[in-house]
Amino acid sequence: MKIQSLFISIVIVTILCANCLAQESNTTRERRTNTSGPSAEATVTINEQFLNAFITAMFDNLKEPSMPLTIGGAQSSSNCASEIRLKREVNGTRTAVRLENGKIAGTLAFAGAYNQSLMGCIEFTGSANADVNLEYDANRRAVLARFYVREIHLNNAPAMLNGPLLSMVQGAIDSRYNPVEVFTLEKLSTRLEIQPAGGALQLRAKEVRTEISPSAITLHITYEFVKG
Repeated sequence: MKIQSLFISIVIVTILCANCLAQESNTTRERRTNTSGPSAEATVTINEQFLNAFITAMFDNLKEPSMPLTIGGAQSSSNCASEIRLKREVNGTRTAVRLENGKIAGTLAFAGAYNQSLMGCIEFTGSANADVNLEYDANRRAVLARFYVREIHLNNAPAMLNGPLLSMVQGAIDSRYNPVEVFTLEKLSTRLEIQPAGGALQLRAKEVRTEISPSAITLHITYEFVKG
């Protein structure tokens, strides 16, 4: 998620800078002596295709994301690492996300192993259905994501392990990651040099409201404009 946060933040800031530069050419040239200006809202839209293209780029250029399984006496050895790894595709099920009203839903293909002294090394593959909820935390001045695994389906392991594995994975996500800080207001803020006007403006993000529809994620960002 850190990589995703940085990437999305760069895209957002780039779009904002371009929009503000275009707006500047059409605005009044009147000089202002006050240090702050009116607030305004900017919207940034991220569609489903962008998110899935990002996932494809992640698998093409980076390692498969993995997470250790340490609950229930699990142990790792050189021959059997107790972990779960996100896969591009397993048995025809492909990792992808889709947008629904109010949430991001995903199908996750995975493989891994669970090494326990009484049961030995159990290797498994499967898929999971998960939801991601976005929310703005005013105290942290950040947009947070919370991950929830709803179902797990194992391909080559006893069905009785579905429940325990789901509990282990969700427990690991809650203890290590939830909630994930997607980006802060500081990452959405920038400074724009306006040479013809003899100065610069700071674009300070004050608040973010997220909206998720079946077609896109829309970020409603409230800005204030400050001299300097």
